[in-house]
Amino acid sequence: MGERITFRRNSRLATVNPRWRGNPTAGGKFFNRQHRWRPGAISVLKWRLSPNPQRKEKRTVKWNPKVHYLRSLDAVVGNSLVWLGHNSFFLQLGGKRFMIDPVYGNIPFVKRRSMLPANPSIFRGIDWLLISHDHFDHLDKPSLARLVADNPNMKLFCGLGTGELIQGWFPQMEVVEAAWYQQYAEEGVTLTFLPAQHWSKRGVSDGGERLWGAFMIQAGGITIYNSGDTGYAPHFQELPSLFPHIDYCMIGIGAYKPRWFMKPNHISPYDALTASVEMKAHVTIPMHYGTFDLSDEPLFDPPHVFAAEARKRNVAVLMPELGEVVKLKPQR
Repeated sequence: MGERITFRRNSRLATVNPRWRGNPTAGGKFFNRQHRWRPGAISVLKWRLSPNPQRKEKRTVKWNPKVHYLRSLDAVVGNSLVWLGHNSFFLQLGGKRFMIDPVYGNIPFVKRRSMLPANPSIFRGIDWLLISHDHFDHLDKPSLARLVADNPNMKLFCGLGTGELIQGWFPQMEVVEAAWYQQYAEEGVTLTFLPAQHWSKRGVSDGGERLWGAFMIQAGGITIYNSGDTGYAPHFQELPSLFPHIDYCMIGIGAYKPRWFMKPNHISPYDALTASVEMKAHVTIPMHYGTFDLSDEPLFDPPHVFAAEARKRNVAVLMPELGEVVKLKPQR
């Protein structure tokens, strides 16, 4: 007899997909709808022992992204974003301030390759912290400790289980946990947690205990999608029926080789563009590259491949430099 499936959601939140009963769990563990594969020790070992055709490029070709170092947020006026590397963003929309997956330095076993383009102490007056999932390159306890100390009234929006973990570290924090398709709205801000094809794990035996996902952020007349970590899957195609107008799509493009190992959980530059077209996003912003060396491709590969493919497909893209203050506006 198979494991009993139970469905979990936050009963206090609205659900934008009326057919969604909640996230299914088996044995208390969340799983993906399309692909349940998670990398285990054997597959990781196989990857590490396999030849990498770009090994020489990784060793010999240096890539130094341009950095605009921010010493204050004085230049951030109106609706704006600042890319801080990897999946970390500072976002200002409708007079509210957001931090997405903030990671300021190194993570366990992985050294940061691009500098943090700002002094962490400038990030004050933050209204919302958004955490896509519990992996160390997205959920960094030392970075959060500094952010929480500087922003005692900041609220957290995240997937089921992740809030419980973070609130254990910072008991005073107000937390809103959501299942996929669940939405929270207040004071001109609407946040929706959406599907992603990925996984969760921080320790030896906690894989699948916390829900991973993507975000739709709506404020100041602008709608922004943030993919979190995800493989390519049908969830992109359903977004236009739920959100007919998406101004900006933030989507991962790095840590994508070798494809046999990375494909279920990390989208490629090619599929990222396909996904943005499917969701009918007006402008696509790549992320999840250039900061941590997590895969076979060199750090310079994802942005170069993405930019060339975007030109070929005539897709409107915006590629912020580190620390650059990017003005946002409704795309009509």
